[in-house]
Amino acid sequence: MAGIALGAAATSGEAGALTVAALAGVLAIARLVQERRGTVTAAAGILACAAAGFAEGRLAIARPSEAARRAFAGLPANPDRADRVEGVLVDFWSDAPPRARGRLRADRLRVAREWRPFRAEVFLFVSGAGAPERAAGRGDRVSIVGHLRREDVPASDRDVTLPWTRYRLSVKSALQIRREGATLLTLLSLPNRALDARLPPPGSQGPWFDRNVRGPLAALLLGRTSQLDRGMVARYRRGGLYHLLVVSGLHVGLAAGLVVGALALLRVGGKRRDATLFAFVFLFVLVGGANAPAVRAGLVVTVFLAARLLERPIGAGQAAGLSAIVLFVSDPRQVWSLGAVLTFAAVAGIALATEPIRSRLPARPGAVFSGLATTFAAQCATAPVVFWRFNVVSAGAWLTSPLAIPLSAALIALGAVVLALYALGLPADAPAHLFGLGSRALETLADRASGLAVLRPTPPLAAMVTVGGATLLAASGPVRLRLPAGALAVAIFLAFAFRPGPAGPRRGFSVEALDVGQGDAILVRWNRRAVLVDGGGPFDLEAADFGRTRLLPKLLDRGVTRLDAIVATHPHPDHALGLIAILEELPVGSLHLSAGRDEGSLFALLARTAAAAGVPASALEAGDVLSWGDAKLFVLHSGGRLRKNDATNNQSVVATFERHGRRALLTGDAGAPTERDLADRGLLAPADLLKVGHHGSRTSTTELLLERVRPRVALLSCGRENRFGHPAGVTLRTLARYGVPTFRTDRLSDVRVELAPEATRLRWRGIE
Repeated sequence: MAGIALGAAATSGEAGALTVAALAGVLAIARLVQERRGTVTAAAGILACAAAGFAEGRLAIARPSEAARRAFAGLPANPDRADRVEGVLVDFWSDAPPRARGRLRADRLRVAREWRPFRAEVFLFVSGAGAPERAAGRGDRVSIVGHLRREDVPASDRDVTLPWTRYRLSVKSALQIRREGATLLTLLSLPNRALDARLPPPGSQGPWFDRNVRGPLAALLLGRTSQLDRGMVARYRRGGLYHLLVVSGLHVGLAAGLVVGALALLRVGGKRRDATLFAFVFLFVLVGGANAPAVRAGLVVTVFLAARLLERPIGAGQAAGLSAIVLFVSDPRQVWSLGAVLTFAAVAGIALATEPIRSRLPARPGAVFSGLATTFAAQCATAPVVFWRFNVVSAGAWLTSPLAIPLSAALIALGAVVLALYALGLPADAPAHLFGLGSRALETLADRASGLAVLRPTPPLAAMVTVGGATLLAASGPVRLRLPAGALAVAIFLAFAFRPGPAGPRRGFSVEALDVGQGDAILVRWNRRAVLVDGGGPFDLEAADFGRTRLLPKLLDRGVTRLDAIVATHPHPDHALGLIAILEELPVGSLHLSAGRDEGSLFALLARTAAAAGVPASALEAGDVLSWGDAKLFVLHSGGRLRKNDATNNQSVVATFERHGRRALLTGDAGAPTERDLADRGLLAPADLLKVGHHGSRTSTTELLLERVRPRVALLSCGRENRFGHPAGVTLRTLARYGVPTFRTDRLSDVRVELAPEATRLRWRGIE
């Protein structure tokens, strides 16, 4: 792993690394032949592995990535260009048109009428009414025409920086997808595709069936999570039990356990049992779509069983190590996969900690307490990773897992029966209904667990690594150190679980433009208080999880686990859609909407979400004042008459935030007509900071506004390579003419300005 990581970041050296690997390998083998298994042999083996990994990182990651970047750089700068990419579809299509998504392992890119090597990971976004799966499916080699660009920067600094560039291809229609042929992955995907086609079509059996039977059945056994109900997914995530809902390593283990139990009842043992289990695990992974978590777990089981069949039995730890080597040799990019970390953490926890935990539990009933020990071992190993990456601390998951995991195993068995009946064309109403009831019961457990799950500020990575190391020492270290190590792991984990995050400025306040792509999300903070003005989002009302994946991590990284208020300046998705998930996930003091027209009923959706969360909602009127002690938000404009141009934008909330003599003007998407109206009414006063209106559009930020406000600094939020051409050159020139330093999220990502009484401080995340 270390060698792969170094090789992927290197600019040369693969030939030397291969030479070192060969020489070190020969030395290690020679020492073994001479039966000198000492320090020299171990060192030579480690050096051979590291050098081989370095060469693989260079050959499989760095060099293809360099060639892909050169090919992409050769494309014309025209934002309306059509790019042709060829490669293999490596995922099933998710979501329904016009927002279908997929993933392509690209091979080549057409640049200036010639093909160039382009081995890259490309995310596909297909618009239009056609179904892309009719054009091509998982495993097929395809040629696709669309607009290629670099994938956006990660939402959080916790996203590990990858040594390769990822891309996205926006495709106008499924008609732009052409199937070129099949691959081995196409054949491996056929069972999954055939079984999915045998399920009743969505809507044919009613909403109860789709929500509780079809969706969970497709996710649990076929790995198609896109068919799950969004509300169900939210409950599982909040309860820390989402891994029970998708095909993962846990499900491979549960399915294998069911088969072992059945074979024991049939008195099948020895090599016949192992061979049967081997075949079943392969079939289960195949039916589940051969997704990465299932493949990783299946690989561990396969290595373990293969060693037994060859009469060279090994321990679970050795099986995990060998399977990791096989995985990273076949796909070195898995070194950067969080799923791989979780899979091997769980395997290591089960292998090393199950027996110590089991020894401290009652002897009978053996099956129950053995299951509890296994569950707790996996939870101990994965809890630090989940806390650091997803900010979830879930006491409920520890309490409900002993019930939820057996129930999940029962659903796998029952779901297999239902799936088989559908595949054979036989009646399946009774078992399907029973499966639906079990699915509801599992969701109820997840809902109860969510009541004991909290989102906490992001802990330091070093602290969670220390927790993991102490946990490992407690499981397998010297006996005298196990108890102190376990106590240390618990103490550090709880200290950061209950630690409040960093506070805002003690005097004055800070305004931060959060990088949410083409949209606005402005965070205002002081002391332990926080107000969020807008929440970003794509122009797709069905993408309501945007706030959970893009905005929420940013808030938690900053220690914001509660908002005093949310202000939605106007009902456009790029300002308001991300607020849905925030209302669902975080405690919020109040929700404030503009008094203008509710375009697309987005404000109605926000109000319903707020009501479900117990958050009071109200419409702001011009002249309203929101107060939090010595901090005040003065509403200058909200709603008003509909104008002919940019009607909804010009109904945006425009407000000033003031504390300790410092002032920030927040303008939403208000344009020149609103700016003139505010100037005529004498409401534009000097401010320290200006949030540039409408992402720097030419229709806003007029000379009149700058003449009256005279800001010392401006924040401008817009997306990289956005299709609107924001910010407009004329707007940037106007700001420059008035000497206003302007900081843009498309250039600097998250940008924060601290307005203290004695100084103005700036900080930005910075991107390449």
